[in-house]
Amino acid sequence: MMAFPFAATSRPSFIREDVVLYGWKKNSLSESLDSTEYRAAYDAACKRLLSEKPVLARIVKACIPEFKDIDVKDIESFYIEGTPYVSAVPLRRDTSRIVGMNTEDASVLEGTAAFDILFHVLLPKSRERVKVFVDLEAQNKFYPGYPLESRMVYNMCRMVSRQYGTEFKNSRYGEIKKCYSIWICNDPAQECANSMNHYHITEERVAGNMKRNPENYDLISGILITLGGEKRERYEGIFKMLDVLLSNTMEAADKKRILEEEYKIPMTEKFNKEVEDMCNLSMGVYESGHVDGYEKAMFATARRMLKRNRLTIEEIAEDTGLSVEKVQALKKEMEQSEYHSKAIQ
Repeated sequence: MMAFPFAATSRPSFIREDVVLYGWKKNSLSESLDSTEYRAAYDAACKRLLSEKPVLARIVKACIPEFKDIDVKDIESFYIEGTPYVSAVPLRRDTSRIVGMNTEDASVLEGTAAFDILFHVLLPKSRERVKVFVDLEAQNKFYPGYPLESRMVYNMCRMVSRQYGTEFKNSRYGEIKKCYSIWICNDPAQECANSMNHYHITEERVAGNMKRNPENYDLISGILITLGGEKRERYEGIFKMLDVLLSNTMEAADKKRILEEEYKIPMTEKFNKEVEDMCNLSMGVYESGHVDGYEKAMFATARRMLKRNRLTIEEIAEDTGLSVEKVQALKKEMEQSEYHSKAIQ
């Protein structure tokens, strides 16, 4: 089971008055509190940290090619524009957090899709103020029951389709803005730790010499970032920063020291409080028992069973308690990972 060694000091201001976590004054309600409320509050705190401008600026620099040579302070000050923040726990708005467009994307035909963090940036070195949309998603499970890449594509398609009527109208498709979907997964398979993959549209000339402008078709780009901790290779740069930021086993003081000293993220009063809130909530999640340690163990068992190739999908699901769909998704991911490993050898 995952350990959360933080000591709670004060109740975060964005939690309901009747939500009491470990280390705060307990009452009868706290004893019976649904653990999903702790998880929702903790997830919201993580996203609040990710939505801070200094953090977003470093993610943009690492993931979007146009910004690789731009100073992070300039990205933060001049290129990042408004964003909303979506969470199950109501969050207050403040001027230092990026605020802007509506992230609740409703379609009668396609249902409702919620983006974790949605914002737009102005492209540097462009003649006009050209903006691109960026969707930032924090994902705890590497095998959520569906391929992460497929969900990434869905998000990007929704980001494109929702531009109709705002960014372009009628048949003026040349005005569609490029969309990035950046996914951060902090619990990947071991062989995928501390990695970054880029998925985008490319042109393949099958016959003849026709060549078209990539700006007209390369309109969606997905980036999958996997973390893995300091014991894995490539524990540096954006991988270490995100691992430290999202860690649920690192004390708040160490987290703030690394972010400030190594990544030059200023520990303002507000940012400092965000870190403390997340650490306090992680203890609350642990105390509520809402930790996915059992399911992680079952996934590890299922992986070993699949590698032995002695049992059917249904038998593995029955033995581990996982759904057939999750075991099937795990098998598919393992096959894709094995294919990728052979391809790069």
